[in-house]
Amino acid sequence: MKGLHRQLFFLIVPLIFYHPSASAQVPLFESLPAPKTGVTFRNMLEETPKSNVLTYEYFFNGGGVAVGDVNNDGLDDLYFTANMKPNALYINQGNFKFKEIAKAAGVSCEVPWKTGVTMADVNGDGYLDLYVCFSGKGDPEKRRNKLFINNKDLTFTERAAEYGLDDPGYSTHASFFDYDHDGDLDMYLLNHNVVVIREFEYAKAKQTRDPYAGHKLFRNDNGHFKDVSEAAGIKGNPLGFGLGITVADINKDGWMDMYVSNDYVEPDYVYINNGDGTFTDRMTEYMQHISYFSMGCDVSDINNDAWPDIFTVDMLPEDNHRQKLLYGPENYEQYALMVMNGFYFQNMRNMLHLNNGNGTYSEIGQLAGVSKTDWSWAPLLADYDNDGWKDLFITNGYFRDYTNRDFLKYKGDYYFEKVKAHEKADTFHLVSTMTSTPVHDYAYRNNGDLTFTDVSKAWGFGAPNFSNGAAYADLDNDGDLDLVVNNENATASVFKNLSREQHPELHYLQVSLVASGMNTRAIGAKVKFYTGDKIQYQEHVPARGFQSAVSDRIHVGLGKVDVVDSIAITWPSGKQETLRQVKADQVLMVKEDENAKTVRPTMTPLNPVFEAADPLVGYAHVEAGFNDFKRQPLLLTMLTACGPVMATADVNGDGLTDVFVGGAEDNPGKLFVQTPAGSFNEVASLALGKKFTDADALFLDADGDKDMDLYIVSGGYNEYKEKDDALQDRLYLNDGKGKFTLASGLPDVRVSKSCIAARDFDHDGDVDVFLGGRVIPGKYPATPESFLLRNQNGKFENVAEAVAPGLSHIGMVTDAAWLDLNGDRWEDLVVMGEFMAIEVYVNEGGKRLVKSTDKFFDRSATGLWNKMIVYDFDGDGDEDIMAGNLGLNTQLHASATEPLTLVYKDFDNNGSLDPILVYYLQGKPYPFPTRDELLDQMYSMRKKFTSYASYADAQLNDVFSGGDLKDAISLKAEMLESVYLENTGQKLVPHSLPTQAQFAPLYAFALTDFNGDGHMDVIAAGNQSSIRIRMGVIDANFGQLLAGDGKGNFRYVPQGESGLTFIGDVKSLEMIRAGQDNYLLLGVNNVGIANYKLRKK
Repeated sequence: MKGLHRQLFFLIVPLIFYHPSASAQVPLFESLPAPKTGVTFRNMLEETPKSNVLTYEYFFNGGGVAVGDVNNDGLDDLYFTANMKPNALYINQGNFKFKEIAKAAGVSCEVPWKTGVTMADVNGDGYLDLYVCFSGKGDPEKRRNKLFINNKDLTFTERAAEYGLDDPGYSTHASFFDYDHDGDLDMYLLNHNVVVIREFEYAKAKQTRDPYAGHKLFRNDNGHFKDVSEAAGIKGNPLGFGLGITVADINKDGWMDMYVSNDYVEPDYVYINNGDGTFTDRMTEYMQHISYFSMGCDVSDINNDAWPDIFTVDMLPEDNHRQKLLYGPENYEQYALMVMNGFYFQNMRNMLHLNNGNGTYSEIGQLAGVSKTDWSWAPLLADYDNDGWKDLFITNGYFRDYTNRDFLKYKGDYYFEKVKAHEKADTFHLVSTMTSTPVHDYAYRNNGDLTFTDVSKAWGFGAPNFSNGAAYADLDNDGDLDLVVNNENATASVFKNLSREQHPELHYLQVSLVASGMNTRAIGAKVKFYTGDKIQYQEHVPARGFQSAVSDRIHVGLGKVDVVDSIAITWPSGKQETLRQVKADQVLMVKEDENAKTVRPTMTPLNPVFEAADPLVGYAHVEAGFNDFKRQPLLLTMLTACGPVMATADVNGDGLTDVFVGGAEDNPGKLFVQTPAGSFNEVASLALGKKFTDADALFLDADGDKDMDLYIVSGGYNEYKEKDDALQDRLYLNDGKGKFTLASGLPDVRVSKSCIAARDFDHDGDVDVFLGGRVIPGKYPATPESFLLRNQNGKFENVAEAVAPGLSHIGMVTDAAWLDLNGDRWEDLVVMGEFMAIEVYVNEGGKRLVKSTDKFFDRSATGLWNKMIVYDFDGDGDEDIMAGNLGLNTQLHASATEPLTLVYKDFDNNGSLDPILVYYLQGKPYPFPTRDELLDQMYSMRKKFTSYASYADAQLNDVFSGGDLKDAISLKAEMLESVYLENTGQKLVPHSLPTQAQFAPLYAFALTDFNGDGHMDVIAAGNQSSIRIRMGVIDANFGQLLAGDGKGNFRYVPQGESGLTFIGDVKSLEMIRAGQDNYLLLGVNNVGIANYKLRKK
């Protein structure tokens, strides 16, 4: 210990064990009654005609709670804020006994309106001080925030004005941290507005700095705080309805950054510290989309990769009933306009932003299972069961159902009637008509695989309530984290954690840091815990969640590990030191070593596999303006955006690979020929026409003259009618020198198609073609025609029904491939599509293609399939398939017992098809459309469902009668995972791809052996942004490199190692050689062609 050059103080904690058998029945947390704890605090709110949710929209946002050891006796104390009543300070007397002393201590704050609270040693004397935020529509002088300096004798003195922190804004919360590395604590003040700003005022409001609503940054100048917001780059506009602030070193450059969550239209802020006293909001660089009504937030490492992840909460209910009551109408054009005007992609649900370690975040809240927790407030990520993974606790509830659509309609009608009658509206009457629905808090156990399991009831959080601020701390020093919750109109909750009693085999370690200088509690310190090949990473910032602050003692669960190999501490000063072989099950106090070395953070070069390169192919892909939802309101995704596609071949016989890029309507595709220097020149003579949407393309020798001809598949949706001339495919014949002429040898294939698969299926020496029909424009999801074109001396004849009965109307095809599945040397046909199985047609000697799907699959593989690639991935001599599906990161889930079902017919007899998606929620099937969406498609339903409540519990049989459904067509999807299909010769056996490959729909694959190990690897890409607003853009795939082992197993290569940072909807991938290098080309919808160079080893 002497060699560590520090003072270590060990607080050995006695352990108390319950009988192990009790763990099966007893919840992990025990709610302790107020008579036992002495915590009788209640945040009571009294509604009056002048003070209610319609006069102050944040009336029910509730209070906060801060936990900290204010008297330095080794026990964490509690401070609660009450909006209207006095605050409370409880001194921890041990064994969950607390004594309330707020008034005697001088911190009761008896006037309204109090919101958040933070504990920090503001003056650097070693004792925690209190900072209390005020808001409400009252007198600004009575709204000034208060700073209570600890007198070290259980009394405090209010000195906010003296310190420069008596801000009169509408404050939510504050966070103290040293942003400028001068050794003292600065402060970010999170404010919000109380005035409704109309849409036409947004542009002006964005450029305005509001002294009361704007967020602020205060710099500590020798004990006096100065507002440096504007100079530091902090946005202070009145659109910032701030509800959450968490400080963390988001980019790990050694400087503390901030994540700020904003309610309503103003996007969240990701303030990156520039290290020069200024911040830059890099939200649009780091995030692809965010929560709309962002409330509380937390930043922590959820997957133990030592990178901080970000979690925000919103207000999407878990159950169908409340979703249907609260969901409003969508307006795609308005949403697109908001995005264009800088308000970004926002959706009403919780968001879990997974740090990819390269400056990008993948939002995976839906895959993780934590996206729907109703009107939520405080998210707290911490290891509550000591298994070594950070779990999640969320408070929620809003005392009035303020967003109930029936109430909002009643409210509008009420005001309208009063205006017509020239009468004054009774606002308080409206308040009394609002329902009140308590909701239980949520707890999620981290499964260690990027997913969480809902354990709310199992852990003791099943009681409905209205809860807001929350904090965690080991209140009884027994080695697990207890929880304290500030409830509304009810007694505050104190939850005792029984992990140590129920699972004594799971260990823990707690660390209290004492830093030199004014930042005595070491706010901003970073600690890494190493055990074997595992690492846990924590940043020490107590202010987090919602209006609250957690204990300043760092806690890690260790699972069954009883000795930590090493603990690496980076102090706020930049000094670093390491402890080794630290025993578990203790509280370790560490004082900063004055002689420790200061180390500037440096990013270790990753030597990525790929690096972004200058464009090789100069093509800008521009979609014509469209909104498929106007044509068919109940579409799940738009069907028009299907490019750009690519095809590669040597078109002029010079041995170099050339590239064709498909176009969109009014933006024709282009052919690029490679030069010996590795550059590409556009071939100007290829006349492709402007009316087409290119859905696929392939170079093939159509006329048997030994050169590569070009076949272009026509697709699209919104701009076309059925049998539109623009849906006819085009075949361009090559003269062998790269000059192409439009051929006339194609039959009528005027269908919106998706794919082409070519092979000499009848072994007659020429290339035959399968064309997959995608959709009938305006008639989704009716089955379009697909084609099997037999090549007869350069002329193609459709033989689909003659050779393969049923193939012509197999479904909404998205891709197809020829491969020899059964080893008989005849290429079989595999076809996939939306709401289709992966269909197999076995080739019987080139004469027939026999549907044999059931022989190759033991269970149904119906899904929302997009793309496949064929290769012998397991090295057994036959070809396998990798298949891209919707993925698991959406609101939709499917299985054999709970499938997605698409039911359709013209239910209202108006000449258009009505597709009704049915999905399972909490074990029951419900129509996916909201009431507004349903009425938009079928206006006649307005008579049946006169209110949102009348539709809130409706199942399909409630929407339509048995007679209506009798002749309706049903399509199913029972699998949404993207998979590797192992070909055994008799079966296609599905194996799920790595979790990261489920982050988004996969639309493109490419093959490469990036590491030269002789095993083929795969690049998988996709994303979907042309989608319903309610679904939200699915964009968590930045291009994923999947390393194959030659045995059919695949390992995800982290983004920082792969070097891939694809942005947007990737529709095609091609690996080509240009000059002396190998390149990956990617076709990005509505963007163009980007490329990455494969770095040489």
